[in-house]
Order: sequence, then C-alpha cells, then structure tokens
Amino acid sequence: MLNAYKKQFLVPKVQFTVISEKGDILDSDDMLFPFKKEKNIIHCHPFFESIIPLLNHTEKSLSFSCVHINGKICDIDCKTFEDKDPVIIIHDLSEHYQSLQTVAQKRNETVIESEILTLQNTYLQEKEAFKRTFIANFSHEIRNPLTGVFSFTEMLEKTSLTDEQYDLVEVIKALCQDLNVMITDILDLSKIEVGKFVINNEIFDFTELLDSISFIYATKARQKKLRFRMHVDEKLPRYIEGDKTRIKQILTNIIENAIKFTEEGYIDLHVKLNHKRANKVNIQFEITDTGIGIPKKYLNDIFTSFTQVHKDNKYPGTGLGLTIVKNLISLMQGEITAESEPDKGTAIRFNLRLKFPINYKGPGKPEQDNKILFKSKKKYNILLVEDNKISQIIVLKILSSQGTFFLDIAENGEQAMERVEENQYDLILLDIRLPDVTGYELAPAIRNLPEKKYAKVPIVALSGSILGDSKTKYKKSAINDVLQKPFQEQQLLKKLHKFLK
Repeated sequence: MLNAYKKQFLVPKVQFTVISEKGDILDSDDMLFPFKKEKNIIHCHPFFESIIPLLNHTEKSLSFSCVHINGKICDIDCKTFEDKDPVIIIHDLSEHYQSLQTVAQKRNETVIESEILTLQNTYLQEKEAFKRTFIANFSHEIRNPLTGVFSFTEMLEKTSLTDEQYDLVEVIKALCQDLNVMITDILDLSKIEVGKFVINNEIFDFTELLDSISFIYATKARQKKLRFRMHVDEKLPRYIEGDKTRIKQILTNIIENAIKFTEEGYIDLHVKLNHKRANKVNIQFEITDTGIGIPKKYLNDIFTSFTQVHKDNKYPGTGLGLTIVKNLISLMQGEITAESEPDKGTAIRFNLRLKFPINYKGPGKPEQDNKILFKSKKKYNILLVEDNKISQIIVLKILSSQGTFFLDIAENGEQAMERVEENQYDLILLDIRLPDVTGYELAPAIRNLPEKKYAKVPIVALSGSILGDSKTKYKKSAINDVLQKPFQEQQLLKKLHKFLK
C-alpha cells in the first residue's frame, strides 16, 4: 500500500548524469530529462556547452543556480574526480523559485505602491503649499483695492451730493459689502481646510444679538413683501459665552438664503433652549421658510463647496455659504440638518453647545459708537509703511480730516529704517507684506535699533491676509495689534485711539 502511494505521489526532483571529459553521455537516470537519447550533453541544452571547458578545472565541485532547462528551473552541481568520470546532478527547484518570485513580486509591488503613495503625498503637500501661498497673496492683493473702494466711497458720501448721487454711492457701498462677503467666504473656507480657523469665545449679550438679527431681516423681508418672524424661548440666558461674530455669520448665511429663495410667505427663526447644565447650555435654532424648496436627491449637496442646487441666474451666489455654516457649527461641536419639499419650503435646524457665565450681571457702561475725536491739542507723528498708493492716499485722507496727525510714508523696509532713525514717531502703521521684507521681520528690526527709542512705540499691522495671521505670530514679531483690510475710517481711528488716547 505504502509503495503504491509513493509511486503515485513521489515526484522525482533530482537527476544524475555521468559524462566524459568531452561531454559524451555515459549514463543517465533520466529522472527529469531524457538525456540518454543524445550522444553528447551539449545537444540536450545550450547551457551544458559552457561547462564542458570547466571540467578540467582544479575545483572538484562547480555549482550553478536558477538555470532554466526545458521549462524547469534547476540548480546544477558538477562533480569531478581524479579516477572517475564527471557527474552532473540536476535539482528541480521550480516550485521553490516560483514561490520566491511570487514573494519578490509582491514585495516589489509593495515598494512601488509605497513610492507612489510617497509621491502622491509630496504632490498633495506641494499643491497645498501652493494653494495656501496663492490664497495669502490673493487675499492681501484683492483687499487693497477693496479698501480703496470702501474708503473713497465713505469720503464721497461726506461731500455735497444730490439725492441721485447719494443713492448711487449707497449702491456702490452695498456692492462692496457683497464682494467683501464673497471674498471672506472663500478665505474662511480655506482657513478652515488648513486648520487655521480659530473660534474666539467671549461673553456677549445674546438677546441683543437676536434683536439685531430680527431688526435687520424684518427690514429685508419687507423689501420683498415677506414676513420675518422670530420666536425666542424665555428660558434662554441673556448672556452667553461664545464666538458672537461666527454665531451671527451662521444665522445671517441661513436667513439670507431663506429670503433669497422665498418669493412669498414668511421666514421664521425659532431659538429654543434644549438643556442647561452647570455653566453649559445647548441651544436649538430652526429657520423655516415658504420658498421654492429643494428636491430630496439634492438635499445633501447644499453643504458641499461651490455647489448650487438652483442654477438659475435669478439666484446668484458662490455656493459657499452653507458649507461654511456647516464647518463653523462643527467647530462649535454642534450639528446641522435640513428638510425640504419642492414648492413648500425648507427647514434648517442646528444646535450649538455654548457656555453661559453664572452670576454675570452684564458689562459696565457701554462704549460709545460715536465718531472718535482726538480732542487733545497734541499733534501725533505717525509713520505709514505701505507700498500701495491707494492705501497711502486713504490713510492720508482719514488722518488729515482729524487735524491732529502728522503723517510720514515709507514704501519699503529700507525707507522705513531710514525714517525711524531720523525721526521719533508716536505710532507706526506697518503693512505686513512689503516688496523687500515682511512686517514680521521689519517690526523686530525697528524694536532692536541701538537707540532703543522704539522699544515701546505701538506698531499696528495692516494685513489683507487671513492665513497664518495668529496673535502668537504678531506677538513674537513685537507687533501690538492688527487692522484687517478692507478697513473703514472709524476702524482705523479706533485703533489709533486705543494706543494714543
């Protein structure tokens, strides 16, 4: 029985062949190849022709690996003797080599895939770096002319205008605001994508914010012959701790959409207290409208960047508003959902997890929003380091209208260093991106002048970029504060008043 199994399953793996020194086949067991029918081994395979001259070699054993013979992969040993004929031993290692080849191939494929992944990561990193650089440059450069339009429009508004001219100026201002919102949306989204977006929490009057929203959108709704209604839970705390600007941005984005896509009927804002524990509060917001609605299959697309479900020119936009809303809500650990039915309206709900200050009785005397007037008779010396001509004119016009400032202008880092070495300034307005140096580099250089006269002089950065402009970065560069472009007259004067009052 055992011998029968051996005959059935034991496959020979070795062949012995005896040859003469000239290669004539003297004997062979032909376990692998039929050598006996040939007179000389060189006729069995070209490989053997190369080993005949080696038979008289001083070595008694020669070995060759991975030799392909008639479809098999073999190792070959040649044994020579002083008193006997040489013998060739052929080992069939086909399965072994094929297994090694499979392993090697898999290893090579893994290495190749790893290299491809590394290249892809490098490409994505370079692409992201380019994108961030482009956005930073784009942000700064586009905000310069936008600042010009804002400021010159304000100046034009103060001149003697006819009613028609005044109306035209108001249209320009409204268009500038729309453009600024679009630019801010794009930059906010980019900032969120690269993880540079920061939520700034502060205590603020939540009731006051809602009243402001109600007043603004009741007015806007009336212009379209719509009704805007707000329903506020009486249990809500008056003061909460959160990012007031971003909460307002979320609400305005959603309500603006509701008004835009509603032709008749109403827009309702419901603000309800979900629960309040310790010093934490969960607030539910719901905005419903009677607008054109959204087909169910497109409902999830409204939160996707640059996606507009309604592509009619009647409803223009960038398709970014709700994308930013969703990201902002996620950053505040909230959730947002949407329900809609075509021709019947849309309901958007979201909740925010916020804090509220226990036993907080409100701020002291509120700041006056009146125009800042520098009543001191002192004349302040200001240095503006700015290469953009329009920005130079804007600052010059604003400061000259106050009558309490002397203004010097430097267009690059070299000129700025010359000015500060020759003069004493009460404050420096420093553009963050100059032709020859950045504000981050120039501010420390001014601080480190040998005379030390500028060690404590306020330096306010003018920046059109929102990527990378962190408070820590300004602090490390010895910059006291930053004024974001585009800025308006009162924003600039408030910054000056902060340090010169």
